[in-house]
Amino acid sequence: MNVAVTLNGADNVGKSTNAQWLASAIPGITLTGTIDRWDPQWAEVSRDDFSRWWFVDSTTDKHVDLVFRSYAARCQGGGMLALEDRGYPMLLATCAATAAVKDGTPIGEALAEVEARALRYLPIDRREIHILLRHDFDPSAEARQALARDRTLASDQYAAYQRQLAEAIELQVQRGDYHRLIVRGDRPLLDVQREVREAVAQFGVPVTLLAPDRVDRLWVLAGMSESGKSTVGELFRTEHAVTRLKIGYLLRLAADRVGVTDPYQAWDELTEARMLSEEILRFAALNPGSHRISVESAHRFEATRHVRQIWGDRCEIIYLDAPPAVRLARGEESPDSLASRDATKQSRGAERIAAIADSVVDNTGSLLALKRAVAELVHRASGDRRPPQRETLVPAALQPFLAAYAAELVDDETALVAVTGSLAYGNWQPGWSDVDVLVVRDTLPVHWLANPSLPPTGPDGAKIALSAFTTNEARTGRLPPRLLYALRQIAHDGRGVLYRRPGLVLHILDHANDERAARSDLPLVVMTLRRLAARPDTDVRALYKHVVLAMKIMLRADGIDLDASDDVRRAFASRHPAARVHLPSVTDASRAGWRSDDELTERIRRAASDLLAYDETLGYTRDHGKDDESQ
Repeated sequence: MNVAVTLNGADNVGKSTNAQWLASAIPGITLTGTIDRWDPQWAEVSRDDFSRWWFVDSTTDKHVDLVFRSYAARCQGGGMLALEDRGYPMLLATCAATAAVKDGTPIGEALAEVEARALRYLPIDRREIHILLRHDFDPSAEARQALARDRTLASDQYAAYQRQLAEAIELQVQRGDYHRLIVRGDRPLLDVQREVREAVAQFGVPVTLLAPDRVDRLWVLAGMSESGKSTVGELFRTEHAVTRLKIGYLLRLAADRVGVTDPYQAWDELTEARMLSEEILRFAALNPGSHRISVESAHRFEATRHVRQIWGDRCEIIYLDAPPAVRLARGEESPDSLASRDATKQSRGAERIAAIADSVVDNTGSLLALKRAVAELVHRASGDRRPPQRETLVPAALQPFLAAYAAELVDDETALVAVTGSLAYGNWQPGWSDVDVLVVRDTLPVHWLANPSLPPTGPDGAKIALSAFTTNEARTGRLPPRLLYALRQIAHDGRGVLYRRPGLVLHILDHANDERAARSDLPLVVMTLRRLAARPDTDVRALYKHVVLAMKIMLRADGIDLDASDDVRRAFASRHPAARVHLPSVTDASRAGWRSDDELTERIRRAASDLLAYDETLGYTRDHGKDDESQ
């Protein structure tokens, strides 16, 4: 028995696009196309004004006969396994909607009349699997979407036809004429295609399913030769933990998989986009950490546009822009060589990609400017993943003060005010801990920073440590590692937030990059610790906090994130027993009279000395190992 899979639906719902992609996943299937390929009369009636013939000149009987005569021819010529664009029920709905517009017949009656006339064309000994793609469950919305997605302005006649067609389809759905219903809505092509394949598989048709979808974000890098695509791809990889892939490499993998020698010769651009997307899915499925991916270098216009259609909002096209003189200065090739490569890319539509790009990056400046632009792209792609705000564990005695302090900081340019450190984590110690406040504001003029209304100290003389950064610095991650970590915690659970501007998106480093940034700060922390330990007039509190800070950084290199000083102290002793750092607890260090307690001061100095010696030993071991290898 012959088998036919049919894709059905109103206009512009993606029948042909999904059928072409589906055909590549079913071995031995014949993509028969639409019925107008199966009768020469279609060429005659469409030679002049096809719309007039469809709605005016042809009678309903002649229209139905041509449609279903073509349908019968397609059934005979489709082979053992066929994939058809519009099957029997959809052709019924099309003819019924046409009759309803042309003859003024109610859609239910028109559908019954068309069915009676078309019945004699039903094939014998043929199994048909009808999959219906819908814009929307509601017929009115269905018709609106079909018209909205049309690239041309619809006539009143065509608009009426779409409304009648949507009503006919709804009648068919209610009586079960389709085997599977898939609602497209605003979903990207990839999601619809996955559901189509799964539906086909459920009916016993051998189809290759798409790999599991584990991609959160896809950046497609485009631009002319030497415009900076490779540099941006490497910045994505090294600074933002994005998996960097090459389009050419992925297409070669896809071609080898199906036995194609030259994918650029064998495939059109839409097929390239589909095969590329399937390979990206496979790669991400086999490499669990690759949920954010950049691909380079896109220089085929239609292929790039179709990749966007496949992935939807998860995909961002980035076009790197720089004039020829700048690009020539960055490379080592001759002007003729660069011009030749540019001409090849231009013939493929590379320059036109700028018109459909989500971002056009001006890459005529410094590497620092490019790094900041890339950081902004990653930040923007993260969206506002703002969780429910966690209650800030501020001591009751400080709450009125902090509310008034935050009120002084908040104006139209303020984006964020938060407490960090011990106040955010509920282990603040009166008389010992600082009041650490972070403010992020659009601009930070000196007159604003010197606001006389801001008190220099808090209740009971608590020191206020105000850290201020611009929103641009926060977006691009130009903060000290300690505050980058604080932002990551704020983004995670809202901890410490006193004020947050609606819609604010925070720059978030993943754990690996966060730890790398902190580790890069360790030399500065160690240098400061040495200075504090060597001072005859020891600043006990500062010395204690820097010992804890150095411990935190070392622990984070081991994957241990802790903030409370006592937690850090205990974890470090367990993780690094060879250091033998015996730091007093916060309770002991902050007890009354700590400023004049010589014994406490000596214990903290000894702990600092032991930690510095341990750090030097680690460094010596690494250097000594290199010396041994060189010998």
